[in-house]
Amino acid sequence: MEQRRGQCAPAEAATVASTVALPGTIAAMSFTADLASWAAGADGRHRPAAARIAGAAIIDIVSCMVAGAGDEATKAVAAGVGAAGRGACLAFAGPRLTPALAALVNGTAAHALDFDDNFAPGLTHATAVLVPALLALAEEEGLSGAAIVDAYCIGLELQARIGRLMLPRHYELGWHATSTIGAIGTAGACARLLKLDAAAILAAMSIASSMAGGSKKQFGSMVKPLHAGIAAHHAVLAARLAQAGVRGDEEPLCGPWGFAELHLDGPPASPETALAGLGESLAIETDGLLVKRFPCCAAAHKTLDGIALLRERHAIDPASVVAVETVIPELGRRNLRFDEPTSDMQARFSLTYCATRVLWQGHLALADLTPAGVADPLIREWLPRVKIATERADLRRFAVPTRIITRDGRTFEVSIDALRGSLADPLSEADIRAKARDCCRWAGCEASWETVHALAAGLPAAEDCRPVLAGLAAAIAPAATRSEI
Repeated sequence: MEQRRGQCAPAEAATVASTVALPGTIAAMSFTADLASWAAGADGRHRPAAARIAGAAIIDIVSCMVAGAGDEATKAVAAGVGAAGRGACLAFAGPRLTPALAALVNGTAAHALDFDDNFAPGLTHATAVLVPALLALAEEEGLSGAAIVDAYCIGLELQARIGRLMLPRHYELGWHATSTIGAIGTAGACARLLKLDAAAILAAMSIASSMAGGSKKQFGSMVKPLHAGIAAHHAVLAARLAQAGVRGDEEPLCGPWGFAELHLDGPPASPETALAGLGESLAIETDGLLVKRFPCCAAAHKTLDGIALLRERHAIDPASVVAVETVIPELGRRNLRFDEPTSDMQARFSLTYCATRVLWQGHLALADLTPAGVADPLIREWLPRVKIATERADLRRFAVPTRIITRDGRTFEVSIDALRGSLADPLSEADIRAKARDCCRWAGCEASWETVHALAAGLPAAEDCRPVLAGLAAAIAPAATRSEI
């Protein structure tokens, strides 16, 4: 069947899997309508694996928001919002704000240090958009932790399905999927949280599709973490507008002038492909999340895992190393473009810097991503010893080979397929607690880290999220530069 450039093919005889019938108010056999219909009718009693992964993601992102609250970008965003945004919702930096603006600040904080998780099906920092948006609405409405977990799982699935439609080409063209796919999927999740019907969920996603944008040119700048905040802000706003009755085009993602056509240079996948199996399983179960153990771009992590493993396994003396050689996908190399970083922001997107740190220390910590750390003469002297080759390969499915060569001619090599922190090789409970403590230490509230961790861990079971968020506000208050909690 002939297809327009960038246009989704119309559904044919095969029926797309859906948990509920399409209501009459939505155009039949529409890609976005099928997503909205599923999101409205899906069973909220998620399987134990989904609930467990979602709970761990909430713990992780709370830690990241605590640590990121003091970042220059987050503080600037909070200051930019100003007194006009005052409201009832917790912002991890600055005073309490309206839900949409709290999501803006908290989304920026969540992504500020690039320590937040990655979601491969959407190529998004999914949790950094979803949780700030959902927490803000849930706090305003007095909703339960279970409702947050439910909407989170739905939002991840929406991002995954839109990702199937548009990836990897959308990301390869330079779009930051966190702020495009992330905004649209999270708008649907927010509408689910508010118990809106299928027509309103579709409207929320349609509204968000007119808000979504963001270029990867911003990587290494303050705007990169702001993308997560903007996406969370737009998602909250889109859901509230849909709740108030605003309606948009009923097929915003596919067809002429649709989001896919405008953001691709060729045809997307068919709706049948993108929606296959919808309602049978969830991406949170089949793909999971990458929970980071290094505060830097995920494209560097397989190399860093390899260096750490070789260093430990062979007791390699860093001073004896003459070269570190690695091969990464071209797309990852474009993200990691700062071989001579001049700021902490750039260092998070520098494989040479991060690899040198792991070679010398065995780890990469938040304390290494500072102006002083980036200027360290020893580290800068060793940057040229990290040699990076590329290969045309899928960023999500490429096993990264890394080799360490020593002065005496020995070579040590490993290939990393499954990342530490992924579903195939998850972080341990000790790893998660250590990260939570490190984040609180970085924020200046280490004395409260166990309280912060326990509150975040208890959020999914809370009947009302507001006491939990009030407890978090109190626990981090000594480190916060806010006039009110």
